[in-house]
Amino acid sequence: MADPLDGLARYLAGLDLLTYDPDGITGDTFIETMPPAPDQAVALTLYDGTPPQARDEADTPRLQVRVRGTADPRVSRARCTALYRALHGIAGVELPDGTHLTLAVARGTPAPMGLDSTGRHEHVVNFDLDVSGPTDTP
Repeated sequence: MADPLDGLARYLAGLDLLTYDPDGITGDTFIETMPPAPDQAVALTLYDGTPPQARDEADTPRLQVRVRGTADPRVSRARCTALYRALHGIAGVELPDGTHLTLAVARGTPAPMGLDSTGRHEHVVNFDLDVSGPTDTP
């Protein structure tokens, strides 16, 4: 079954921008969670988009890319910017999970979130996605 978050994580890992373990045991990239370790980490989360059209295989979710770094804000900002540049404007890409990414458009540029509870800086960038995959019905 296609999973756009898994596909995006694998795609970005293929660009050497992150380390992704689909089992969530190792690596520095996590799906819909930001665990306390490792210090430098990325969380990918889908959230609401526009309502789907009936019997249309296309969806338009939003993606949040959250990056945690170190006590130096430049670390998380630089990584968030690299992820932003890798995703903003890409079109017509089949992700490794089989999801077809029609278009990814950033909703803004990377922005600071401030410090977490242990003094590590975080940055975030959000995207509008247009994705599709096989439907279950003819």
